[in-house]
Amino acid sequence: MSAVHVRCRYHVPTGATFGLIRAALLLGACCLLGATASQAARAAQAAGSGEANAQPPERRCTLYGGGGANRIDADCVSVTRPLDPERPDGEQLELTVAILKSLAPQPAQDAFTLINGGPGGSSIELLVDLAPLLTGILRERDIVVVDQRGTGLSHPLHCDILDSVETEPDAEATRAAAEDCIANLDVDPRFFTTSLAVDDLDAVRATLGYDALTVYGVSYGTRVAQHYARKYAPHTRALIIDGVVPLPAALGPDIARNGQATLDSIFQRCEDDDACATAFPKLADDFQRLSEQLKRQPQPLTLPHPVTGVAESLSLSYGHLAVAIRLGAYAPETAALIPLQIDAAANKDNFLPVAAQALQVMDQLGTSISYGMHNAVVCAEDVPNYSFDPKALREELQDTFLGYEQVEALQVICEVWPKGPVDPGFHEPLRSAVPTLLLSGEFDPITPPANAEAVIPGLTDARHIVAPGQGHGVISRGCIPRLIREFTETADAATLDTTCVERMRADPFFVDLMGPPR
Repeated sequence: MSAVHVRCRYHVPTGATFGLIRAALLLGACCLLGATASQAARAAQAAGSGEANAQPPERRCTLYGGGGANRIDADCVSVTRPLDPERPDGEQLELTVAILKSLAPQPAQDAFTLINGGPGGSSIELLVDLAPLLTGILRERDIVVVDQRGTGLSHPLHCDILDSVETEPDAEATRAAAEDCIANLDVDPRFFTTSLAVDDLDAVRATLGYDALTVYGVSYGTRVAQHYARKYAPHTRALIIDGVVPLPAALGPDIARNGQATLDSIFQRCEDDDACATAFPKLADDFQRLSEQLKRQPQPLTLPHPVTGVAESLSLSYGHLAVAIRLGAYAPETAALIPLQIDAAANKDNFLPVAAQALQVMDQLGTSISYGMHNAVVCAEDVPNYSFDPKALREELQDTFLGYEQVEALQVICEVWPKGPVDPGFHEPLRSAVPTLLLSGEFDPITPPANAEAVIPGLTDARHIVAPGQGHGVISRGCIPRLIREFTETADAATLDTTCVERMRADPFFVDLMGPPR
């Protein structure tokens, strides 16, 4: 699968919910065998101080990335944590932890970790997909990644997802799906919130004997990273937050606003580009006309599934168009295809490009998100903090291509979903002296650069880098991996030479099936 879709796979849309369409509308590394002497010494020191339990046994393991396309060998351990922290001797969860050992004879006393988005994405899958970009970090320190409780290899909360695509989401079907999910889980779904996840992360740090962590988080993972830095500041060496979610923000209401702003920017960039404007002179009008057409009458199609290659019948609805546009805007490569996809469907009766894009991202969403964990987070941390006037917000969002439905669907789910524990002051802005590197994509459709700017006032040692022309999550873009490695080495963002970032650009728009202008 191309790098374009790899990024869509692990930077999943914040605010996803039941139903693939509704989900999308919402929201080789080098390893050493065995423990290094310094790691063993760290574990012994921590255990002697009473901070950690005995270090769990390591085992060699093969780990797979999103969709199984990539794999690495690593050392894995299982760390046992109480499901309910108020009942430490009650039901237990096994958390899977992946360790890539440093190449240094005496590794640093801290480790690098990363946290995926979603909520509901696997951090270990993210590690595998990013592993080639992280090898430089292993020169000085270990990489230690925990699959957050409820995701990946740590008791994932899987829910069946509605297979039907509905132009008009049905509240009763959504509620029934949520109730069915709860009934079929084998564990109390309350205990999968961010507050418990950061406690797990610090327990893993202590158990493995590290003094501190350098924490990278992307999308929803930036919420986890910020809360960890606040709650466990003495154990946070540095913080890297990529596609920032401010702690006061409630996920949901801004999705349609930000998505529409990004689509409008695509229309404007096409208009300002001579080749794109010549090829697609009425792009915004074409999109409006196509939207109205598919809302009135879905288009029956038969096409090879872009992932399996198996012929599939599909009634292409407006929901498919919306998911293709929304998630296509996440990465510059797929954003460059949007004008061509709209033109093909609106003016040439060729609906296959839109259909193929929609099917591909729907397939990725269906396999990359633990929807039970997602709901545990948003129903405890976000929906209870909605303070808008529903009528006013509905009127505001009715002219956006995503509309009000995703907010309404989240509210319906959270009417029945049990609410878990949230730390006091959880939604207070982060106030921190931890060295912090903030990263944004200029055209991020879900966490725009303004989000990071909103966080900076509370930080005393921070730098914000905006990657020109880029979308959601920029860790794999251009020279950003090198800057992350350098910051991880020094914990000093002020000394980073970021002139390389200034040379980054959006991908040129495709004007036909052969690509951009030649």
